[in-house]
Amino acid sequence: MHHVLHDRLAGREHNSFYDRLPPGRVETRYLIATAGRAGSTLLCSRIGEYGVLGFPDEFLNEAFVERLDLVFPQPNLDDFEAYVSARFVSPNGVFGLKSDWWRFDAARRHDLCRSFYEPLDLVVYLWRDDFVAQAVSYTLAVETQQWHARDAVDGDLETAQREVPYDGDKVETAARNILNQEHMWSRFLAGCDAPVIRLSYEALTADPDEAVARIGETLGVDLPPREAAPRMRKGRSGVGREWRERFAAERGEFIRFWNEHRGTMTASA
Repeated sequence: MHHVLHDRLAGREHNSFYDRLPPGRVETRYLIATAGRAGSTLLCSRIGEYGVLGFPDEFLNEAFVERLDLVFPQPNLDDFEAYVSARFVSPNGVFGLKSDWWRFDAARRHDLCRSFYEPLDLVVYLWRDDFVAQAVSYTLAVETQQWHARDAVDGDLETAQREVPYDGDKVETAARNILNQEHMWSRFLAGCDAPVIRLSYEALTADPDEAVARIGETLGVDLPPREAAPRMRKGRSGVGREWRERFAAERGEFIRFWNEHRGTMTASA
């Protein structure tokens, strides 16, 4: 992330193309703090469908920056920051950022895109009760490069995942990465002045609209009625369940230890 934002964009001259775009009016900022595979894409998609809580996305993710850099004329860092703030804010001035810990921390340490997250009016901490299922989901997504249902037609997700050999070490590495981020987020939240909503993946997937309603209520934003079901859907595959059961059978002590201590310490091997 630092390489793309700082080394590529910060070294460019300002592009006058962006002077033609109307500026954004960001009055309220919130952060969706997560560790990946915890339902953040579903949450962001549903938030965007309401149209009054901004259109949150991974604006600090190098993949997002690179996609925008391919489509729009050579922005420098200031151009990128201004463009995102203007285009992804809702008409009432609400802007949301989604990030994992590593990118959020890097942005703060290197003084990048601070208008995305300072000052914060709310933090939505999104986590998954079953961190093993989360780690399995992350491992399979990395191995197949299919991160969401939209990345594959029906049936293709399971086919692609069936081709991936089970690897308990990779799942444990992913689990430790998730647990480390949870620890760092817990430290950040302990010193954060903004209100915090703690939202589990399990509660989110059971009722996405209730999750969005909590955000709207905390920010003092009235939500319009929404009857259509969320456009984003969960990919269907039995592979994740099989991997989770195998990992639990092989590394039960690892799971028991971290179910007791998650969030209180780092999980380095």
